[in-house]
Amino acid sequence: MKKTTAFLCLFLAFLMLALPACGEKTPGTETAAPNGTGSAPGEETADPFARQDYIAKDTYDGYEFNILMTNLNASGDVLQDFGALETATTVIEDAQFLRNERAAEELDVKLVGMADYGSSNTGYQKILTANKSGDNTYDMGVIATYDAGKLAKAGELRDLANYGYLDLSRVWWDQNINRDVNFGGHVYFTTGDISLTTTMAMYNVVFNKDMFREKGWEMPYDTVREGKWTFDAMKEYVLQISEDLDGNNEMNDQDRYGFVYIKSTIIAFLGTAGEQIARVDGGEIKLTLNTERAEKAIVSFVEMTKDQEHCLNGQTKSSSAVGMFSDGKCLFRAGEHIMFHYFRDTELDYGILPLPKLDEQQERYYTPFGGWDASFVCVPNCCENAERTSTVMEYLAKISRELVTPAYYEKTLVGSTVRDEESADMITIEINNRVFDVGYIYDIGGYKSAIEQLSSGFSTRFSSMFSAYSRKAERDIETLNEQLFAAK
Repeated sequence: MKKTTAFLCLFLAFLMLALPACGEKTPGTETAAPNGTGSAPGEETADPFARQDYIAKDTYDGYEFNILMTNLNASGDVLQDFGALETATTVIEDAQFLRNERAAEELDVKLVGMADYGSSNTGYQKILTANKSGDNTYDMGVIATYDAGKLAKAGELRDLANYGYLDLSRVWWDQNINRDVNFGGHVYFTTGDISLTTTMAMYNVVFNKDMFREKGWEMPYDTVREGKWTFDAMKEYVLQISEDLDGNNEMNDQDRYGFVYIKSTIIAFLGTAGEQIARVDGGEIKLTLNTERAEKAIVSFVEMTKDQEHCLNGQTKSSSAVGMFSDGKCLFRAGEHIMFHYFRDTELDYGILPLPKLDEQQERYYTPFGGWDASFVCVPNCCENAERTSTVMEYLAKISRELVTPAYYEKTLVGSTVRDEESADMITIEINNRVFDVGYIYDIGGYKSAIEQLSSGFSTRFSSMFSAYSRKAERDIETLNEQLFAAK
């Protein structure tokens, strides 16, 4: 267990020291707590389960604190942050149950998770209906990516940057998303230790270590540490793995490949190049897709994957891209944390890497997320008691860092999923470099689908694609700037 403890300490230290990119000031980084009281961000109380001293000391007479949870993935892969934990069967669920019990003891509230997974638009419709009718059923939401974005755009969410006792500068809130979706000082949805859903939707690369040994290759961990884990470095490996296992003289999902992916992976490779469809810059959203680096990232991905002798689109020619990797039929698979549990009971010897840089000149690795599987924390306008809601949320975030985060990283990932110490180091790099593309969240201009279509059709016509959607993108951005940056 020495390895797992060391990893956890390193991981937490990285998070506490993480700074915004490019010298930007993360909202709320002042050292004073709200109203000038309390401890500085990152400081711990003597009792790790006591509420922070800047939070009101009220209790709430057994109040049922309802949390609406929605997600587009209905497969059961995605963790419900506040599910039916009385029947907990995993260490994560045990930790979440203990967290909820601590909240009941300290605040006298009962946490009630209300899950609706797999239905498109559900989170948007339910919160919109509640807001319009004045129904304060939902105190908090953990809402699917695109619905959270739509709700913020429509003015249906509270501004968490200025909400009761919430202090988004604390280490238990993710400073990366608070930077990337900060609309002129307004943050309408976020994530952090309070929710594992978005963490489990972060991208990385898994690789087959036995294939590396067969080829006599050194494991690529040092390449990552040296900053040389690039797209071209990965491609060089990919193009050396191809085998017609079933002997039918054509490549299909029964054969061996260098790389297996799905159509949305191309968006991840745009993000890992440090590029985004759009980003908040200078107090407004700006379209940032039309750059040489963005084009290079997308075109390079298409050119590699159209080599169907070495690369397989797991959505068009296989029943399961994850299954291809589990069965030892590919060298690399780019995917999210949620795929790890498929490998847990196999004899597969695999390692974990961050997504590669576009080139060695890139200053750091970037870790994008999968919008289909992520959900964000928010508060609907129908929630009428800001003091109570913010107190419960801040407390849950704080003690989730004490209980749930270690259960996931130390006991689940490192203790069960990760099979070598080097992979644990890679996850630290990955988590510390998370990015959230506002253009992806809002599908500005329809570029998300358009880029995916380039991948599916093996098309390198980036310039034509960009031009075809640019006018719509500018209109989308104009509307978003008007709606998201206005004080709510």
